[in-house]
Amino acid sequence: MNKKIALSALTVLLLMPAIGLAQITFPATPSLSSGVNLFNLIVTITTIVLNAVWMIAVTFVVVMFVISGFKFLTAQGDPGKVGEARNAVIWGTGGVVVIILSYSILVIMRLTLGI
Repeated sequence: MNKKIALSALTVLLLMPAIGLAQITFPATPSLSSGVNLFNLIVTITTIVLNAVWMIAVTFVVVMFVISGFKFLTAQGDPGKVGEARNAVIWGTGGVVVIILSYSILVIMRLTLGI
């Protein structure tokens, strides 16, 4: 029963950014000839930075899980090394949860405020 609850909670957490991103409308790029609207410029820059940070975070997560997989492969049954690899996977999973929640909170706030 606990596994089903954990799996459904993880599924909901993983789908939160996709649900939030499905409703985002990006503002038009401000033209310099008609005068730059400072608010639109800030929103555009924020969107670019947020997307860049998201890509960096996803890349970091993939690299960390590959490293922990190599730790499992090279452990050769040594309990200390297996425990270290297991801790790397646990902390990596915790990092994934934090990254997804923080990104989801930002997206939900932007949608709520209409930015």
